[in-house]
Amino acid sequence: MGFWLVNSSSNGSGMGRKYSRDGAVKSARMVRRLLSACLALSLLLPATARAADLSFSEIFDSMPPWGAQPSHVTWAPDARSFLYVLRTQDAREALPVWQYDVAAKRARILIDPKAYGPQAGTPADLVWSPDAKFLAFTQRGTLYVRDLSTNLDRVVAKDAADPQWSPDASRIAYVHDADLYVAALQPDLRVRRLTTGGKPDVILNGELDWVYPEELSTPHGYAWSPDGRSIAYMRMDERPVTAFPIVDFLPPDNRLSFERYPLAGERNPAVSLHAIDLASGRDTLVYDAAKRDEYLPFFGWKPNSNVLLAELLDRAQLHLRVLAWNRAADKPDAILRQTGDKWIDDVALPVWLENGASLWVLDRGKTAGLFLRSSSGALTRLTSESFRVFDIAGYDSRKHLAYVNAAYPTRRDRSLLAVKISGGEPVNVTPAAGSHGVALAPDASAFVDTHSTLNDPPQTDLVSNSGNLLATIAPASQTLRAQLLPTQMLGVDSKYGKLDATMLRPPSFDPSKKYPVIVYVYGGPDLPVTGDGFGYMRGLYHQMLARSGFIVFSLDGPASQVDNSANVRLLYHNFGPGSLLGQRIGVEYLHSLPYVDAARIGIWGWSFGGYETTYALTHTDLFKAGVAGAPVTDWHLYDTIYTERYMGLPQDDPNAYDANSSALAAAKLDGHLLIVHGTSDDNVHIANSMMFLQDAITSDNTNVNFMVYPRQRHGFSQLADWKAVYQRMLNWWKTRL
Repeated sequence: MGFWLVNSSSNGSGMGRKYSRDGAVKSARMVRRLLSACLALSLLLPATARAADLSFSEIFDSMPPWGAQPSHVTWAPDARSFLYVLRTQDAREALPVWQYDVAAKRARILIDPKAYGPQAGTPADLVWSPDAKFLAFTQRGTLYVRDLSTNLDRVVAKDAADPQWSPDASRIAYVHDADLYVAALQPDLRVRRLTTGGKPDVILNGELDWVYPEELSTPHGYAWSPDGRSIAYMRMDERPVTAFPIVDFLPPDNRLSFERYPLAGERNPAVSLHAIDLASGRDTLVYDAAKRDEYLPFFGWKPNSNVLLAELLDRAQLHLRVLAWNRAADKPDAILRQTGDKWIDDVALPVWLENGASLWVLDRGKTAGLFLRSSSGALTRLTSESFRVFDIAGYDSRKHLAYVNAAYPTRRDRSLLAVKISGGEPVNVTPAAGSHGVALAPDASAFVDTHSTLNDPPQTDLVSNSGNLLATIAPASQTLRAQLLPTQMLGVDSKYGKLDATMLRPPSFDPSKKYPVIVYVYGGPDLPVTGDGFGYMRGLYHQMLARSGFIVFSLDGPASQVDNSANVRLLYHNFGPGSLLGQRIGVEYLHSLPYVDAARIGIWGWSFGGYETTYALTHTDLFKAGVAGAPVTDWHLYDTIYTERYMGLPQDDPNAYDANSSALAAAKLDGHLLIVHGTSDDNVHIANSMMFLQDAITSDNTNVNFMVYPRQRHGFSQLADWKAVYQRMLNWWKTRL
């Protein structure tokens, strides 16, 4: 998914410190009812009695007010330990890598960046060897291998990326200068180049470009075979793709760089799938997706076999195939086919079972669910259509249980479910209400759970698969919890059913008074903002807005909900009106409230939310003012994969592109608009804002303000820039509303 929700997090929630399977669902419901009753009572009391002061300095401190929580959790293959980084809010800070010993229940610093010089950064590309004896990582591009028995490092290569171990842990492959290399580690280091012809940004062998990880979530550009004798890799020919300019304005002589970025309707990278036999060096073309302008989102090997799998998706994203090649076969077998009348979402490759069956997450029926595919090809749904399954977290072969991340028991929750392969009701192993971000151990014996609610800061626990709390790794900040004004979860009636909404009201709220309202919006397909999870930096900014006398409100339209595929299709060739539908319903609801000043309603969002802000202000009179962060203003300027999935090719439906453009409607801007954008945004290019500004100028519309942030990308990396953005927005709302 290409758009970034500003300072949101899928890491989630939970109130309880004791997890249990037996009676877990009933207990969770009782806790939920009790909490709801307490929240309802708290909303009747003076908020100043509950919420202490919260300052901008606290919100934008390097150490987050909710406390540093583990991120990038990476389990050892033997499940005896896991790695993590305690992430701060300063992206420039070099952070150590911690190792947590599950049996001893304690952590130690495993990799300290201070040992690698003053310019060192946070170690990246952490990859365990299959025998758990070694760890590969990169430090500013240098690939190291750590012997965990001696804690000694070995330099393998400079300017290396995406290291992956061979199945027997004797070799490690990596990408250097757009070609694949493999290093044999014992007894002496021997490096071998596997591919030739690679050139950064031109021909990529085993390396991914910008658009594939961004829009298809493709994790790697190559994969070892199970026997270690072959490596499959993707070749990406970037020459047909637009070289989009990005300017650094700060040096006296401005610096210009280019990014390969396929604009809607233009040429895609030409991709093909290859396999290298390591003994002979023979490089075989397995499949040429460029001939039919297809996408190749995922590929990999079936365990304990020589069967290579690849997923192919046509450019219109209406037909999906998963093909399987046996080395001895001339032609592949199609093991899965899916079609869609408007679009079909890509699917992750399956988890294979011992008997040849496989587990898939497929979008069939009302919503995506877990399916069992028998060795003969028959599909059986294992989860109900009443809730959405996002992905497979792991599989326990001893108990024949699949673990999945799902929107359960409500679409606002994010939970880990245990599902029997033989069928039956799933068991929620994270029964506490809210959002749970889970990293499951390879043997499914335990998991790391970062959990939160709208009104509870995150906490990270180590939990057994039987539901017992083993340890708290990073506790929730009770100080911050005491500072928070309560956010209320609402349901707003519509012809599409109840739509999820949230409301945050000022302290000492008086229902006899009239308050201005700021609506926070995203609006993109399948991406709600009203889930029961902590809002982090953005959520604390909303707390500041409430303290400044504003009501903060969000409503997810029918196309943003995760439990109805048909409603998501309301956006088909209809981004603007389809996403705006929910905001019309939300504003109508706000108008019905006696304490809302209908003449003082504002709207803000980032990325797709920035688009929806500009579209709302140019196509309705619902809002007095808005702030658009890094907005798409015309869909000709966004990438092929995301845009064409929903809007089709501009050559096929130019009227839809024009009708869904906010830039072309700048003359109709109603209300005051502030646009903020980073000059180095490589996702939603600043050209979007420039196009809107130009159309506003030519139409003599002066209600547009513009603020640029030098060198900042789509998600700002500098804490000072975030603070400046939020402070400017606060002042903007005080002035305009």
